[in-house]
This record gives sequence, structure tokens and C-alpha cells, in this order.
Amino acid sequence: MDSYQSAKEEIKRTADIVEVIGQYVQLRKAGQHHVGLCPFHGDKDPSFTVNQSRQMFHCFGCKKGGDIFAFWMEYHKASFPQAMRELAERYHITLPERDLTPSQKKEKELGESLFEINELAARYFHNILLKSDKGAPGREYLKKRTLTREIAEELLLGFAPDEWNGLTNFLKGKKVDLNKAVQAGLIIAKEKGYYDRFRGRVIFPIHNLRKQVAGFGGRVMDKSLPKYLNTPETPVFHKGELLYGLHAAYQGIRESGRVVIVEGYTDVLALRKHGFNEAVATLGTALTKEHIRKLKGYAKEAMVVFDSDAAGKGATLKSLPLFLNEGMTAKVIALPEGDDPDTFVNSKGLQGFIECLEKSVPIFEFYLEFKLSRRDDSIENQVEILKDVLPVLSEVNSDSQRSLYIRKLSEKSRIPESILLSELKKQGPSHEGDGHENMLKKILSGKTAKNQDDLFILNLLAHFPHTAGRLTDTGCRLLLSDPIIIEIFDSICEIFKKDGESNPDALAERLKNETARERYREAILSPPIYRDDVEQALQAFELKVKKNNLSKLCRNTGNDLEKKNLILKQKSEQDRAHNKFLKTDFGKSGLNRPK
Repeated sequence: MDSYQSAKEEIKRTADIVEVIGQYVQLRKAGQHHVGLCPFHGDKDPSFTVNQSRQMFHCFGCKKGGDIFAFWMEYHKASFPQAMRELAERYHITLPERDLTPSQKKEKELGESLFEINELAARYFHNILLKSDKGAPGREYLKKRTLTREIAEELLLGFAPDEWNGLTNFLKGKKVDLNKAVQAGLIIAKEKGYYDRFRGRVIFPIHNLRKQVAGFGGRVMDKSLPKYLNTPETPVFHKGELLYGLHAAYQGIRESGRVVIVEGYTDVLALRKHGFNEAVATLGTALTKEHIRKLKGYAKEAMVVFDSDAAGKGATLKSLPLFLNEGMTAKVIALPEGDDPDTFVNSKGLQGFIECLEKSVPIFEFYLEFKLSRRDDSIENQVEILKDVLPVLSEVNSDSQRSLYIRKLSEKSRIPESILLSELKKQGPSHEGDGHENMLKKILSGKTAKNQDDLFILNLLAHFPHTAGRLTDTGCRLLLSDPIIIEIFDSICEIFKKDGESNPDALAERLKNETARERYREAILSPPIYRDDVEQALQAFELKVKKNNLSKLCRNTGNDLEKKNLILKQKSEQDRAHNKFLKTDFGKSGLNRPK
């Protein structure tokens, strides 16, 4: 085993996969496993399973799974070398150098460079805000917003002077490759040189969950436009995935079980100044499913605060299917007209804001109340409601949830349910329902195995790998029909033949076929079919192999009556042995099926 593989194994031995994943997914103990809502797809019932003893996770819904490295890579969108490095640092394990492919090396170096440049820029803006005369306008702005120095230091707030090349010259003085700074979105290349993207703005560094500066938001201090300017999309900055303040708020969110989603960076800061540490903000974009998947790892419910105007309420409604499809409860906090969280908490205090939280209502009810508050039963108003609501409901995946909302819409709007259902069908592709979709997935993935022996033998091997030698020697491979399970069987038996034992945890990494890895993980994380009756199970499979072989011989004897009679006699003896076996406790249990 090389030193790099040794370090990998040491990380797996040292790290607790439940502890690591539990920082990003709400897990609860369920027997030998921990379960929770999957962060990688719209999970409503916990299908995400983590096994501590195996140091393995698997989602029975979307099929993603693997070891601690697989989770880190998928959740943080990291490469394998990056996951190794970050987990090694986390657990103080020395990682030897390893040769990377040219593309891996280039990707690694670019990511590291962009984060380093962003950190330099953040410190530059921060020092100007707190220590330079050039930062006076920024300090004055924060003072007007009643934001303290402590908040500025905690969130690394900064100020970009109204200069064309302030940051550019600073980075040049630090020997930074300015083309990399362009890739980081900090400066813009022109025909002869570069100029700063952020000028005359208060700067809000935007961190990822690893507390690295991924990008920036800049706010003007007057009425000029654009009011907010963000870093453009870069290899390390993706607006549809990041949330402002989450890196500092996730602990408070996890403790309370709720997250408050606001629109502005200063809303987050004002709430934090008053001691409310459960708020995050979108980056000038609509909510995405990636945002919600991040949040549901920490919170059981979300509370949304958008502008109180019609556009804000419309944006709130459009987020409804995202929450429903991701299995997360969502409510709306209604602030007085003209207020946002910043102004409200500064005038009414934290207690006033908490009282608004307690009066929050489900998103759909909130929107209907808003639309129907004019008490207008005109055809025009009803048509407007349908135009707004039905496209949103058409995006809800669950038939049952969609039907409940249609019924509520009918009751509130006095539009017959039949008309609503008819119009809904015109909105887009028909939904076949969760059950139908799951069945299709099972059929297409081969999960409805033609031969139950496949599943029973796979379960036996997964939980009792020492049976591999005997199953091979007695020809039990002939009982298998599923090519995926045959691949798993052959791999286990090959390892057993080579090493004299089979490590079920290591096997998942050796399987080349992703579907095989999925099926093997599911077998490992499923309860063992056989517990104290492994010997009887092996006997059952061996009897069946013998019966099948005799039946095959009988069919191939042609007109040789003497040989056929001899085979039939042997088959009769096997039938008697099998019937005798069926009278045992194990035989009666039905675990020897199928016959």
C-alpha cells in the first residue's frame, strides 16, 4: 500500500462519517444507521442513510453514496485531491505529495489561487474601511445603518474607494497574476491594462461553508445603479449555490431548527447585531433548489422575508414548489408596509421581530390572502389568480400535495375544482405521481429482479462475505441472472480467492460499474436476511443448485432411458432431501425461497 493510500485509510479510520455528514445534514439514529433528508435531491422522506461502522453513506432515492471522500466531493463540489487535502487538514493527518494529472493540477492550482486572491482583496477592502482615510465614506455609511465595528470585523466588511486602479495596484504590489484576478472577478481587463470592478462601494465578502472568501457583493451609498454589484460567476463563485452569512449562521440555524431568508446583506447584519443569528440572504437572485438543499441540512423550516410589494409577494409564491419538492416546510414573515428586516429590527427591536416570526403563515395561504384581500370576485381577478398560481402548482412534483393546494385554491377563490384541474393539465407535462415514478426507476434500474435468488445471495455475501468461497465451490453463481449482481459476486469471490478474506467496505471502491456500487451499498445498508441461519441458507442454495443441475442433465439425455432413469432417481433423492429440509425451522420460515 503506498503512502497516499495509507493516508487515505488513516483519514477514514480517524474521521467519524456521522460527525462529518451531520454538520451538513440533520441525522437521527435509526437502528444501526443514521438517516436524514438527502442533500442531493428533493427528498421528503428520509432516504439518506449513514452507517457509522461501515463509514459509508447511501441515498436510496437518488442512489448517490460512498465513503467520506465521496460525500465531501459531492457536497462541496470538490475534486478528490482537494477532498483528501481538506479532510487531512481537518484531522491533522500528514498527506504525502502525489502526482496529479495535468488537468487535476491545473484545476487545483486555479482554485487555490482564486481563493488566495479573494482573501487578499478582502483584507485590502477591510483595512481601508477600518484604518484608512479613504474608508471614511464607508464608515459613515455603516454608522448611518447603526452597524458596529464588531459586526464589520466579524463579517470582514470592507470598502472599495472610488478609484479605477486601487485594488489593481495593490494586487500588482503583492506580485499577483492579474489575469488570475480577472478570473476571480475582481478586476476587468481592458485594451491596455486593467481596472477595478468594485469602486465607491461598501464591500460584503461572501464565504462558502469552508469559510473561504468565494466572492464579493458591493453596495453603493447613494441612489446610483446598480444598487448591488456581485462577483460574476467564477470557478469558485456560483450565485445559485451560495448564501450570504450562512458560514456564520449555520450553528445558530441548527440549534433553533429554523432559517430566516432575507433579501439584503444589511438585513442579515442588522439582525445579527441584535443577537439574531439565524438569517441568510440570497445574492440578488431568486431562491434555487441548491440553496434549499444546503439549508435543509441545518433547518427543519424556512421563513421567508421578501419585499411587501406585489413583486415581492410574487417572488415568494414562486419559491413554493422549490420548498415542497425539497421536502422543507416554508412560511412567510409579513412585515409592515415599507419595512424590511433592517429598518424593522432597528425600530422595533429583536422582540418585535420575534413576534413577527411567531405570526408567520405558510407561503400558499399568505399569497392567497394577498390576492383575495381585495374581495374582488370579478372574472378578471379570478383569471389573474389562475395565471399566477397554476404555473407554480404545475411545478409541484407530488400529486397529493398538488391536489390539496387545488382544493384550497378552489375553496378560497370559489373557482370550481374541476376547472382548476382542467386548467392545470394545460400548464405542462402531466405528472404520473411519486409512486409511478419510483416504480419506473426500479424497473429501469433492474431493481425488480427476475430472480429473487439474486437479491438473497447478494444480501448473504454483503453481510457474511466469508461465505464467498463455499458459494463459489458449490456453483451458486448459476442461480444468478442479474448481470449487475453477477459482477458483484465475481468481484467478491475474486478478492476472497486472492486474499483469503473479503473486506466488504473496500469492495465498493473496487467495483468499476457505478450501478454495481449502488446495489452493493444498498445490500450492505439493508438489514441481513439471514442472521443465525447462515448455514441453513447455504444448504438451501446448494440443494437448489443440485436440483437445477439434475433437471438440466435430464433434459439433455435424449433417448438414453437407462441414463435418464438414473438421473430421475438422483433427482427423487434430492426432492426428498429438499422436502426434509422444508420441515426444518429455517425451511418453514420461507427464507429459503424462491423454490
